Amino acid sequence: MEWWVIALIAGGGLLVLFGGFLGVRRATRGMRERIGIIKQALDEAIAADKEPEKPRSLSSLESVVLPKILKDFPEFNARVFAERVRRDARTYYESGVQGKMLFADDATENFKTDFEDRMPDDVAGGINVRRVTIAAYDGATRKKLLTCQAAVGFTDKTDTPRERRLVLVYVAGYADDPESPVMGFNCPNCGAPLPAVGARVCVYCGTAFSAPVSLGWLLMDAREG
Repeated sequence: MEWWVIALIAGGGLLVLFGGFLGVRRATRGMRERIGIIKQALDEAIAADKEPEKPRSLSSLESVVLPKILKDFPEFNARVFAERVRRDARTYYESGVQGKMLFADDATENFKTDFEDRMPDDVAGGINVRRVTIAAYDGATRKKLLTCQAAVGFTDKTDTPRERRLVLVYVAGYADDPESPVMGFNCPNCGAPLPAVGARVCVYCGTAFSAPVSLGWLLMDAREG
């Protein structure tokens, strides 16, 4: 075989090998680029998951609702009641930290029984009640319901900051159970129903009260929402 034929065959083989090398290199580089893109996406997802959540917004109708509450409860103090809501919101999540129901006599028995089975189980600590507000009031019937909201931050069991909105519903003038007889809605003299919770004079017998009927508020329900 002529020498130039051998050289041509050898050169062709080298070209094939070089082309294969370039192909493998390009494929490897493409694979590295794809792996880099996937890794970047995973890193961004992990970073986003660790970003602190923003405090939850609340629905505040306090300026609209408060006059209606004061009509039924002249001695209602919104600032004092806000502290009550803060305390109850903290108790809600602190119960989860300690693993036991911490609400006492200022909650209905139905609520306490139900709450035993649905306490938050992801709270580790760092509870911070950022803001509370009155969201609604239903005084159309003898069962007076006051709905409040609380923006609460805490740290979960993975050491991640969390933000939640807690809705708390209170009922006025009842004993241990909202289905029980109304307390304080009747005249102590003749027993007639009072037209408003804070009435000072009975419209039936004319009996005057030295102070408006004072009723407590019991926590009837509390849920994240």
